[in-house]
Amino acid sequence: MNPIFNEYLTFLRDTSSRKLEDLLEGYFWLDKSIIKGFDKQGNIHKFYRIVISDSLKLTIEKPKTGYKNVNEVDLASWNDIIEMNKPHLENIESEAKELIYAKLDKFDNYIPLVPISTGKDSMVVCYLVRECKEDTTALFNNSTLDCADTYKIAKRFPNCLLMNPKQGFYTWIKEVNWIPSRLRRGCCSIFKVGEMINRLDKDTKYLLFMGMRNEESNTRSDYGDEIVNPEWGNVSWKGILPIRKWTELDVWLYTLWRDIEINPKYRKGYSRVGCAIACPYYTKTTWVLDKYWYPTMRKRWEDILRDYFIRNKMWITFNCTLEEYVNQAWNGGTFREEPTKEVIEEFARYNGLDEGDTKVAEQYFNKYCANGCKSKSGKPKKIKDRNTISMNMKFHGREIDKFLCKKCFMKLYEMDENKWNWWIERFKQDGCALFTDGEDT
Repeated sequence: MNPIFNEYLTFLRDTSSRKLEDLLEGYFWLDKSIIKGFDKQGNIHKFYRIVISDSLKLTIEKPKTGYKNVNEVDLASWNDIIEMNKPHLENIESEAKELIYAKLDKFDNYIPLVPISTGKDSMVVCYLVRECKEDTTALFNNSTLDCADTYKIAKRFPNCLLMNPKQGFYTWIKEVNWIPSRLRRGCCSIFKVGEMINRLDKDTKYLLFMGMRNEESNTRSDYGDEIVNPEWGNVSWKGILPIRKWTELDVWLYTLWRDIEINPKYRKGYSRVGCAIACPYYTKTTWVLDKYWYPTMRKRWEDILRDYFIRNKMWITFNCTLEEYVNQAWNGGTFREEPTKEVIEEFARYNGLDEGDTKVAEQYFNKYCANGCKSKSGKPKKIKDRNTISMNMKFHGREIDKFLCKKCFMKLYEMDENKWNWWIERFKQDGCALFTDGEDT
């Protein structure tokens, strides 16, 4: 649940047909696309629901059931909510400081550090730690994906060590020909945790105060006050979680109460501020904000996605069109079980096949090795490489119904990698449509 600032209200008014004149900064909250508010007894009410279409168009709805008009509620301001919760805020502040003092005393031969992303949780932890030990150093791991709003805070943040990787994210994904997704990702371990591991002295004892909270995920729900991240390796570092029991509302009320600096991205409607644009855990609600607030960054990412999709023939993997991939599917797995006619025709058009005859194009979708090969997960091995499918059709005929994976095909024809590549180049030089690309349209 995030407070709704004027910047986000401007965005909503600019991108929807509703003017939302009944909404003002200082009173409302955004909770998973629902605009809510508290009354002066502390009860919460729903007012509007934000809906993002697959084409990233925003609409604001007011369902008839369970939603109220703003003028029907005696609204509590953010300051009212803070006053209502003042004893609770004072208590969790005291508990967090007691924990920090206790760990500083327990690990008195460790060097305290606070990794910050400039997100709300790490900013609160840094504030609390520096209330206990004023000169504590902060660390900012530059993912090379953050926006100017975040970098401005990091660069002027007092006593903050900026950790910049030797290679940026965009150069890296081009080099490895890879787009991170929710199913396979390595960007955090390389550009965030990984950079800290590379830069900090392995033989020095560090006490890392971090902003992880139990309610954030199932994995983090079991965390105690002290953790050791396995990714750190064989080092004598300790992680301390002073606000692990706090709720998101606790964090926001404390931030507003103590006037802790707020990253401008929150004011613009973002629920998270790290890894702008390309984090696979973002969704449509974030992408529509990206198009409005950071259009240049968003366009760059869309261009990268389109290029990756076309070069790697991702129609075969995702069963989706190019625009479906860019707007919906890039951060997940297979988009649909079977390709639509539109998907098949687009694949044919981009890959030099006869668009009028979709039979050949259909052969490229949802093919599995006839020898029963399994993937690493134990499921039947799906053939996703266009050249492998093309080789099957070239050697066995375009009407075949049984395909071999590359390994089985090479074994059948006693090919090594050089011979495989030789055949592909020969067919390309002969102008075979199975191996040549069409015009990028």
